[in-house]
Amino acid sequence: MLEIRPTRPDDLAGLGALFADRFGHGLTADDWEWKYRHLPGEARSLVAVADGEILAHAGALTLPSRWPAGTGGDGREGRDGGEGNIWQLVDFAGTTRRRGLRAALVDLGRSLLADLPRPGDAPWIYGFPSERHFRLGERVFGYQPLLRFEPLAGELPSGPVPATSIRIETGDFCGDWAEAIWEACGGLGVRRSAAFLNWRYYARPQRYYRFYRIFSGGLEGLAVFAFVAEEAWAAEIWLPAPGRWYPSMLAVAADLRAAGLRVWRFWPGPPAAGADPGLLAELGLHPAGEQRFIGCRGRLSGGPDPVTAAAGFPYAMGDYDVV
Repeated sequence: MLEIRPTRPDDLAGLGALFADRFGHGLTADDWEWKYRHLPGEARSLVAVADGEILAHAGALTLPSRWPAGTGGDGREGRDGGEGNIWQLVDFAGTTRRRGLRAALVDLGRSLLADLPRPGDAPWIYGFPSERHFRLGERVFGYQPLLRFEPLAGELPSGPVPATSIRIETGDFCGDWAEAIWEACGGLGVRRSAAFLNWRYYARPQRYYRFYRIFSGGLEGLAVFAFVAEEAWAAEIWLPAPGRWYPSMLAVAADLRAAGLRVWRFWPGPPAAGADPGLLAELGLHPAGEQRFIGCRGRLSGGPDPVTAAAGFPYAMGDYDVV
C-alpha cells in the first residue's frame, strides 16, 4: 500500500538519500527545515511511502504576491491587478522502483495539487522543471510551457569606477527599504518584503548572499548576489526607472571582484535592465549557452488559461529554487 502524508522529521534521512539518488545531491535536514518550517508564508511537503521506504516527494510554497490586472484571478483584484498568494512547485522527486509503470510521484503530485490554486490565490502556479519533469507534468498534472530564456554571464568589469557621486551600501540582510525599492519598480510576483528577502537569503543554510543598496541621484536600487565558487549570481536586481545605473553597477562589480569573484550571471529582461534595456550588454554580459525553462498550470477544475494569466509576468533569479 502506498501512503501519502506530510513529511516528518524522521523522514529527512530517507528524503536526503532519495534526492542524492535522483539529482546527485542530497536535501539536508537544515535545508528542509529552512524551506518548509520557516517560510514567511505557507509550505507543503508531502512524501509517498511504501513499506517504510520514501518513494517520492513533492513540495509547494506560497507567498504574498501581486499579479497584473485582467488575469482572471478571483482574489482581491482592483484596477492595478490582484494581490494574494502565488504557489511555486518545488522539490518534485521520485523513483519508479517497486511501482511498475505508475510512479508513486504521479499519485503524490495529484494529491498535492488537488486543491491548488485555491480561491483567492493567483490563478496559476509556476515552477522550473527539467524537461523530463515537465513532460511528466504535461501528461498527468496539466503543466503548460510558459517561458524559456537564456541566462547572461560575463567577466566582472575590472576598470575604474567613474568618479561620480556613486554610493552603495552592503550587508548580509536588509530592512524595509528593500520593499520600498521593489514598489518603486512597480514590482509584480512574490512581494520582496524584508521578511521574504531575509528568509530567502540571510537565513538560507550553506550559501552566502550579499545585499546591495544602490543610490543613483534621488533613486535607490536593490541587488542581491549569491556567492557560488568564483561566480556571483544576481538573485535579485531591482532598478527603478529612470536612473542611470551603469556607474553604480560598476561599483557593485568592484566590490564583488574585491571579494574574490570573477564572473557574474544574470537573468535577462526587466527588472534587471532598469530604465536602460542595454545596461546588461554594457556590463559585458552575453548569452551563457544554456537555457532555463518555466512551466505553469492552472486549476484542475477549470479557470482562466494559466499561460494567458501569467503572460508578461517577471521572474527574478531568486524565484529559481537552487539559486
